[in-house]
Amino acid sequence: MIIALFVFLAVGVLVAATPGAVLGYAFVAVSGGLSHGKRVGLLLLLAAASASAWLTVVGADNTWRLPTVTVSFIATLVSGATFLGREANRLRAARFRTGPWPNWQPPAGPHGGR
Repeated sequence: MIIALFVFLAVGVLVAATPGAVLGYAFVAVSGGLSHGKRVGLLLLLAAASASAWLTVVGADNTWRLPTVTVSFIATLVSGATFLGREANRLRAARFRTGPWPNWQPPAGPHGGR
């Protein structure tokens, strides 16, 4: 019986988190032209809107309403923040190229000899 409860909880978290995670990723993919500050603010607004959408799906007197809304909000924020960070690292890496090691000299001959 306890295993069934854990399976039920795992499926519930998966159902509540998946739309939020996809929404957070899609927002970052679409909002590339905005500044970083605007994207973070809109991501917070989108996460709140996504979580409030669950209020209409889950009944007002349901015990699982608050955990469902919380999981959806956190999933949207974590997904969006993760992909914003990855995109920022990718753009920063392209801007600052690293040169070779200071004392490194390429081999002179075709077989690596000097």
